[in-house]
Amino acid sequence: MALIVLPAVTSCYDYGQEENLPEVPPAPATPKYINVTVSVSASENAFTRAPKGGEYGDKTEEGIDRENEVKNVTLIFYDDNNDGINTTSDDVKVKYVKRCLMRKMTDSDLPAGHNHKQDESTTVQGQEVLYTTGNQRLDDSALELEKPYKLLVLANSYVEVNVGEKIKDVRDKVTNTVYTGSGVGEDATDFVMSSEADATVTLSNPTPEVTSSQISLVYYFPCIHIERLAARIDFDTTGGTYDQDLGGYKYTITGGDIFVLTSVTPFNLYAENEYLFKRVQNNWTDATTTTTYLGDETVDNNNVANNYVVDPKTSLKNNSNTFYYFSSIASDFGSNIYTHSMATSQTSPVIVCYAKENTLMPESQLKKYATGIAFTGEYYPSGIGGSHVTRTYYHYIRHQGEQNDSYEAKLWDELDKAGTGANQPDVSAADVPMNIGIVRNNIYRISLKSEGEGTLKVVVKETKWRHVDNPTIYI
Repeated sequence: MALIVLPAVTSCYDYGQEENLPEVPPAPATPKYINVTVSVSASENAFTRAPKGGEYGDKTEEGIDRENEVKNVTLIFYDDNNDGINTTSDDVKVKYVKRCLMRKMTDSDLPAGHNHKQDESTTVQGQEVLYTTGNQRLDDSALELEKPYKLLVLANSYVEVNVGEKIKDVRDKVTNTVYTGSGVGEDATDFVMSSEADATVTLSNPTPEVTSSQISLVYYFPCIHIERLAARIDFDTTGGTYDQDLGGYKYTITGGDIFVLTSVTPFNLYAENEYLFKRVQNNWTDATTTTTYLGDETVDNNNVANNYVVDPKTSLKNNSNTFYYFSSIASDFGSNIYTHSMATSQTSPVIVCYAKENTLMPESQLKKYATGIAFTGEYYPSGIGGSHVTRTYYHYIRHQGEQNDSYEAKLWDELDKAGTGANQPDVSAADVPMNIGIVRNNIYRISLKSEGEGTLKVVVKETKWRHVDNPTIYI
């Protein structure tokens, strides 16, 4: 009986039941995070821009809090094919996009995994304004471990960038908004910024971070420098004496004449689109012109630019095309929102306005295209108390220039006359178009001094906000 029953019982077992047993879930993968620190760019070196030229200005200047503030960033990862943003391939595409809110931090707050920009001096590190994404969860399949990627950063910008988009298309993106506000005086915030250089990052050597609920792997990237798309135009009252009764700054000219500056007005204040990412090209006429994205400005042994910063319309500034300007040039400036009155004593330097990038070709007519600043006031030929006449002097803003002293401001009817000596012709940008122009992330600081009969001299300096002190302008 036992021999009969045992096979019967055994035959009742359903081997298929094993397939219906609940599966044991795999152990969860350790979550991965990235942590990105950006520095609102302080220059690496303090080179004189005017007349030396090149990438850096006279000194560095940290900027005002509202100029430095980074509220959000867009992180754009793409494959590192050695050429980076200068690739010629249609196959180099965006691999991952991450948008993050930012918080400000100090150098002492930096995590152990953070590295400053390579070869950066401690002086520059002290001037950096730092923001961090904090730990941002990385999608598991977004990026491969141990593989190098290029990383571009946009700050305070809402330009759309999508996974799968060609880098060749991303680098050509433009924006019409480079800050929030009118740009008049100090009315500007939320400055749009972008990468100063193509950064290489790799998800390697993560830092384990333990909380009560989990262990995380955090990938820290070296500090990425970003720069503002806007420039700033300042007026420095140094050299003038404020006269409350006359309502302006008084400059004594050789021979006893007096000029009382009552207002300054920027002109040809460019209002067209600007590239999100800076670009330079090595010439205008060669059939093999090379464009370098995120390239540095350079000069030859004679301090003449051997590449040129390009804005979206530079090649069209051929004197037959007219563009849109916030404040255009005129022989007689009436009251407009960009006019800065000297009716009261000013805290120097005076922030006149914020400007978009505006660069020229050699044949570009300065009066038609070049951004400048006009000085309006009362000219007393025989000193205060005698007769006087209203005069407006004009000066095109120098990006690098040919001299380290000063330039002569022009009256309206003198603007079309060629300069002499070290002054370049005022008719066009001639063969040194980078001498006159506006380039992103620079401060152009203008001041006056008196010299010669009826002559206004202008000192212009440049700093990479980075600061451009253009040599003094003469009345």
